[in-house]
Amino acid sequence: MDVEINEQLMLILGTAWLVLTIVGRWLLFRKAGKPGIFSIIPVISIFTEYNICWTGWMVILSLLFAGVSSFCAQEGQNNTVMMIIAAVAGIGYFIILWTESQKLARSFGKGFIYGLLLFFFGRVFRVLLGLSAAEYRGKP
Repeated sequence: MDVEINEQLMLILGTAWLVLTIVGRWLLFRKAGKPGIFSIIPVISIFTEYNICWTGWMVILSLLFAGVSSFCAQEGQNNTVMMIIAAVAGIGYFIILWTESQKLARSFGKGFIYGLLLFFFGRVFRVLLGLSAAEYRGKP
């Protein structure tokens, strides 16, 4: 009986978080003058978010770094050169994500600390950014 209640509670909480996430990101996109529907389309949402605060094409570089890092780390477990390439690509990915978080915060008039929170707790603070009274100020 307790397991059934826990599963139902998790289903309710998960559904509530999903709805809150969709609403928050939809509002975030709308504040930036983008169609809210873009927030629920996976690839377009990432591209649009980068476009809100930076340039949308940086997402391609970000995905390239992530893919190279992942591939080289997996394939190069016994190969030092591959592991070095994986590390360099991982650092590149980290730098792009860090910069995007800081630029997104500044695009809505927030500071360094909010950018830090976006970097570490992105999903939550993107939703809060959409639900807050923060206004879009343009690309920094």
